[in-house]
Amino acid sequence: MNMLLTIMDDTFDIHATLEECQKLNEAVQRWDEVAVSLVPEYLKKFYNELLRNIKDFRSEMAINGNYKVSYIKKQLQNQFLYYLQEVEWLHKNHKPSFEDLVNLTSMTICVPTMSVCFLASMGDAIPKEALEWVAGFPDVVMASAKIGRFMNDIAALKRGKSKADATSSVEWYVREHGVSEEVAVARIKSLIEDEWRTLNQALFGNRALLPAVQRLINLTVSMPLYYSDGNDGFTFSKHLQKTVEALFVNPIPI
Repeated sequence: MNMLLTIMDDTFDIHATLEECQKLNEAVQRWDEVAVSLVPEYLKKFYNELLRNIKDFRSEMAINGNYKVSYIKKQLQNQFLYYLQEVEWLHKNHKPSFEDLVNLTSMTICVPTMSVCFLASMGDAIPKEALEWVAGFPDVVMASAKIGRFMNDIAALKRGKSKADATSSVEWYVREHGVSEEVAVARIKSLIEDEWRTLNQALFGNRALLPAVQRLINLTVSMPLYYSDGNDGFTFSKHLQKTVEALFVNPIPI
């Protein structure tokens, strides 16, 4: 899923034209093999792989768990809509508020979609009620998504913004509030701390949802691994080299 979502992100950000994005979205909303005729030649393989993977997921799950795949499929269709909205904003030169920008880009960073996929794949450990809960994007999901978005945007400043990057929340905060980049980063780091508090509070909520909440928190805890010290280890894996070597290569001194 991570691979498919990354390809999707790159397609909408830098490879496809607006018309191609619209055609790809139209095909995904139809979700059938015939709709492959709508997409340009270079996207046909990706579209077919998307359909094939969801079909494989369905065959691998227990019969009584097949309904969970429908959550994954629906959220993937929604994900295409989020990406298309971002592209249309760019082409129309739309200037959203900082709040509206964060609300959309917290979806395009794919954390809500990955959250649905993670819980759907847990089998009987996650009841249907918990899956419905996460698919409704409760505060814990959106807190995780905003942490990912803000950390990614801060890292983008250090590595340098490219045309492949979505509009940065840091950049937009500077523009909307007329402050320096340093002030904007400090403010956004404060917002990250607020979202961590939301995650902590979720541990003391509905006990029946605790396994699902813990799974989402585990996902969020992984984000500093990729984005610590303002680095972008997701895009440039060299930033993870020392961590990987410490875990799997270098012997532990005794």
